[in-house]
Amino acid sequence: MSAETREEPGAGRRNPWTAVALAVVLPVAVGLPLWRQLGYYDRHRYHEAVTTVPAGGGAVLNHASWRLLDLRRTGTGVRLRLRMTALDKDGTSTLEDLFEVRDERGRRWQLESDPLNDLGQVGRPVTIAASGVVPADVADRVFPVVRYAPLKQAPGPVPVLRFRR
Repeated sequence: MSAETREEPGAGRRNPWTAVALAVVLPVAVGLPLWRQLGYYDRHRYHEAVTTVPAGGGAVLNHASWRLLDLRRTGTGVRLRLRMTALDKDGTSTLEDLFEVRDERGRRWQLESDPLNDLGQVGRPVTIAASGVVPADVADRVFPVVRYAPLKQAPGPVPVLRFRR
């Protein structure tokens, strides 16, 4: 046998083992960091914990009890009135509460509230008014939402009250 045609022992078996090793190691090497990043993203992304409040009913959000008084259409959008009763001293401020309306397609319109809303006392009901521009074609079909939006949000769901009209 000449030196050119002579094969090393085990040389033919390396290619299948190399292919199997690459097929196992490569997905693990690429997939494991991606899986960890996806887990981190899922823990820290914005989730809403929605509480649907029946018409005429009330619910608790951010140390305060909330009740929808009315949602009226204005010339340029909507005006929302809510009754808030602080349950303790942490519930007297509305600085971390956002007021918005949404439609059935998931679109959102932010409402601006009166800056004097922050004068509540524990146990005393306060009327909160907020208004904003909403397209005329959906102004009759939107539903009001109060969302807790603290300045420093911990991972986890964000509490939201969705009022039925």
